[in-house]
Amino acid sequence: MTSPKHVALIGCGFTGTSAFYQLVDKYPVNEITIFEKSGEFGPGLPYRADECEDYLLNNTNDTLCLTPDNKRAFLNWLRSSPTLPEGVEMPEIIERGNLPRTFYGYFLEDVFKSTIISAAVKNIKVNLITSEVTKITEENGSVTINWQDGGTNVDKVILTTGHCPNIDHYESPAEGSKAQYYPNHVNEKSLDNIPMDANAYILGASLSAYDVIGRLFSKSTGCRFERDADGTLKYSAGPNDRSVIMCSRSGRLKKMKSHKIKTVRRDHFTVDHLSSLPVKDGLTLEDITGAIKKDCDLNEGKINWTDITHPYALCSSTDEVDTKAAEILKNDLSAAISSDERNILVDIFGDAGLEIWDMFAARLVSAPEEKRFRKKYETATLTFEASCPISTAEKLLALHQAGRLKVIKGVKSVEFSKEDDAYRIEHEFGHDLTKVLLNTTGSVERDVTSDAQPALIRQMSSDGMLSPYQCGGDAMPGAAVDMKDFRINGTKNIHMATMFLWGPGFYTSGAIIMATIVDRILNSLYEK
Repeated sequence: MTSPKHVALIGCGFTGTSAFYQLVDKYPVNEITIFEKSGEFGPGLPYRADECEDYLLNNTNDTLCLTPDNKRAFLNWLRSSPTLPEGVEMPEIIERGNLPRTFYGYFLEDVFKSTIISAAVKNIKVNLITSEVTKITEENGSVTINWQDGGTNVDKVILTTGHCPNIDHYESPAEGSKAQYYPNHVNEKSLDNIPMDANAYILGASLSAYDVIGRLFSKSTGCRFERDADGTLKYSAGPNDRSVIMCSRSGRLKKMKSHKIKTVRRDHFTVDHLSSLPVKDGLTLEDITGAIKKDCDLNEGKINWTDITHPYALCSSTDEVDTKAAEILKNDLSAAISSDERNILVDIFGDAGLEIWDMFAARLVSAPEEKRFRKKYETATLTFEASCPISTAEKLLALHQAGRLKVIKGVKSVEFSKEDDAYRIEHEFGHDLTKVLLNTTGSVERDVTSDAQPALIRQMSSDGMLSPYQCGGDAMPGAAVDMKDFRINGTKNIHMATMFLWGPGFYTSGAIIMATIVDRILNSLYEK
């Protein structure tokens, strides 16, 4: 196979920047063409300089990488006294801490600029195009890329566009209504207009919901979070009279990573062990959970399995659900901070990392069982796979103890009621009405055939170049790719490192995951 001389990257947030750096750093490429329709090369949507300073990085400073072989890249950069924008001061740097997302954006901007210089030193031509790619075709071993004002031919393409389009399931308030609806929170300045006495309902219990809560109770609103004599974080409202009700289907809250790094012994929840189990038609979910439980026992991890599988089984009212949610949050937080205890499932999944992707790639679980996982258990798994910062959990607990945060589960429907001039939220134990509704469900359109997709994805789908991931003969969210090198099925020269991999693989989040996917793609292109 001839090594590609001209590679195109479509999208240049974190994943595109990682691909750009790795290409220039390690591979014999002659020319790189990078497309970024926003014109901001490097930070991507979540890490832009104008993003809310209350939105924290969900991964700790010592795990944010650019390449899979160095998880401390961001931390090293922070300690190098980098030049920051005028008026921005470097906060206290804590290895296991979580800084505002904007600082990771500054890091990525620095990486992009320095990689431009490295490319020049190595005589690698770099083309930066601030237009949206609208069409891709393959012919005679090369790829033609078209945009509004031009076109180019390249040897290989890597889609690094990041997020899929958002899905908004809910209608806006009627004209003249006093109700407020916020379908998105990223780069959304209007959230600052929410009244200081609002009783705000947040749809979802994801990390995005936690971001919004942090923003509604930020220092800029006049409230404070201060520690008492025994070190417990307490909420002081000041002029902020807001309350928040967090509503979701499961009511599950995020777990936290241990404050101190603790070693993990993982003998059973591995590709090798699971592959060795004597099964005929694929593993069941019970086989997988059995392996995880054995590793929990190996690490002497204390787990209330009922709180994991059916946390609200004994609850018969919204008040009981809310009380139980706070109890679980308090226990999880205590375990994360303690030097003796640990949130073992967070540690095990964190240690597994990309091996979880390899488990999906190996198709160890039967198709019916995979569908069962996607439908019933994937969201629960994300509570410890996509964990939250300890500092965020402390604020949630402080707000709950101050009567400013409540948890509702069993959400069934959300509709705007013209009669009440409010949103009506039907849930397991009745219904609530609210004048302020924020949607943080994180719903993204991963159906590659959807009309909501951008022009390029629609074109690739209609031309048969991009197909939905198939599981047991059924079309599923995500794209059909070869999991060895993430090449789009049916193409020869187009690879994918986007959220569409959440389908054939696991949830695509975290720098280490996407950096490793890029690494595997580039290794396949250059046969390393």
